[in-house]
Amino acid sequence: MAEFIPIYLPQSGPNDVTATLVEWAKVAGHWVNASETVAVAETTKSVFDIEAPQAGYLYPLAQSGNDAAVGSVIAVLSPTPTSPEDAQAWFAARQTGHEPRPAEATAAKPATKKAELLAQRHGVDLTQIPAIGSRITEADVLAYMEKGTGGKQRAATQPAGDMGLGGTAKTAALPPSPQHFAASLERRDLVDDRYPTNRTQRLLIIGGGNGAVQIIDALSRIPNQTAVAIMDDNAAIHGQTVAGVPVIGAIDPVRAGGMLASGDIHAAVISVSTSIPFRARIFAEWKVAGIPFANVIHPSAVIGMNVAMGEGNIALAFCHFGACATVGDNNFLSAYCSIEHHCVLGSHCSFGPGIVTSSRVHIGDRVRFGTGIFIEPGVKIGSESVIASGLAIWQNIPERSLLKARLAYTRRTR
Repeated sequence: MAEFIPIYLPQSGPNDVTATLVEWAKVAGHWVNASETVAVAETTKSVFDIEAPQAGYLYPLAQSGNDAAVGSVIAVLSPTPTSPEDAQAWFAARQTGHEPRPAEATAAKPATKKAELLAQRHGVDLTQIPAIGSRITEADVLAYMEKGTGGKQRAATQPAGDMGLGGTAKTAALPPSPQHFAASLERRDLVDDRYPTNRTQRLLIIGGGNGAVQIIDALSRIPNQTAVAIMDDNAAIHGQTVAGVPVIGAIDPVRAGGMLASGDIHAAVISVSTSIPFRARIFAEWKVAGIPFANVIHPSAVIGMNVAMGEGNIALAFCHFGACATVGDNNFLSAYCSIEHHCVLGSHCSFGPGIVTSSRVHIGDRVRFGTGIFIEPGVKIGSESVIASGLAIWQNIPERSLLKARLAYTRRTR
């Protein structure tokens, strides 16, 4: 098999765990030089180039338009011409453990103290554990052991914090199961069920990552809404809680429909801001299933007169909607965003902090904004565009455009 050098997806920001591959700058089998741009990726905060670590023939392994985990292999370089099939075969062998993973690929993933102790106790190599977040946690270690031993190892494992002073493990129960939380949701409320008028809206959050934390923080300040459950496809966090809200299992519209029918929830809200395809797909599928979506608007936000707003929108602290603005469905606006008067915002858009529009701006569907962007009056931004951080936009932007800023530094003379 040919020799391959992996290209890893770099971490653009300290909190980024995934990024979207916007486009490949080179096609498979094309020769690239060291430090030459081979792809463009973007997060909610930035658009950045991915460079070749050395010269070679490029063979992409990830599809443009898809999300990838930070630190994952997205392409390979070969010193001699080969084929995409050979590159895929090398990658498949690597995934099954036949190819060693370089240490530098996992060096950017530190582990918590509990994770280190648990791994040491059971002889687990931390470099082999895929972390969901920016750090390897105890839950990641447990999930890895459970996958590798058919679930037998986890049953005999207790958290590192349950060790006696002499180092002897105590008997400890595992975190409550998703079934436990489901049962607790089925209990009838002695007040709300008796007095349903103006009762608190019970929300199901889709996604248990950082976006869920932001939504729960906003809901803690909203008197008539509360989060009662979270669904997430990451099995490692099932049975745990996020700021006291239980993660009851995988994302399941059928189960959510049952919870809606029984009154356990009244509406859903999507917390994931980093993947617009995910937001749009979940919104469409769940609407077909008859599940409504709630708007979560931070109390510090300002909403002007005659603002028309759809459903499923998130507006975090100090957002502003000017008079007569029109807002579609399922948009995620981070803190300090302003949609000025008579603007029109489409659906399924994602805003980083500090996006400011002037009046009469039209924004299409599925547009992603970085951080700190200013838009002049009357500008039209086409659907499915990506706007990098720190730009001032003064002309119309066609659909499916990628706007990015390149910084040039010059050395100051004394």
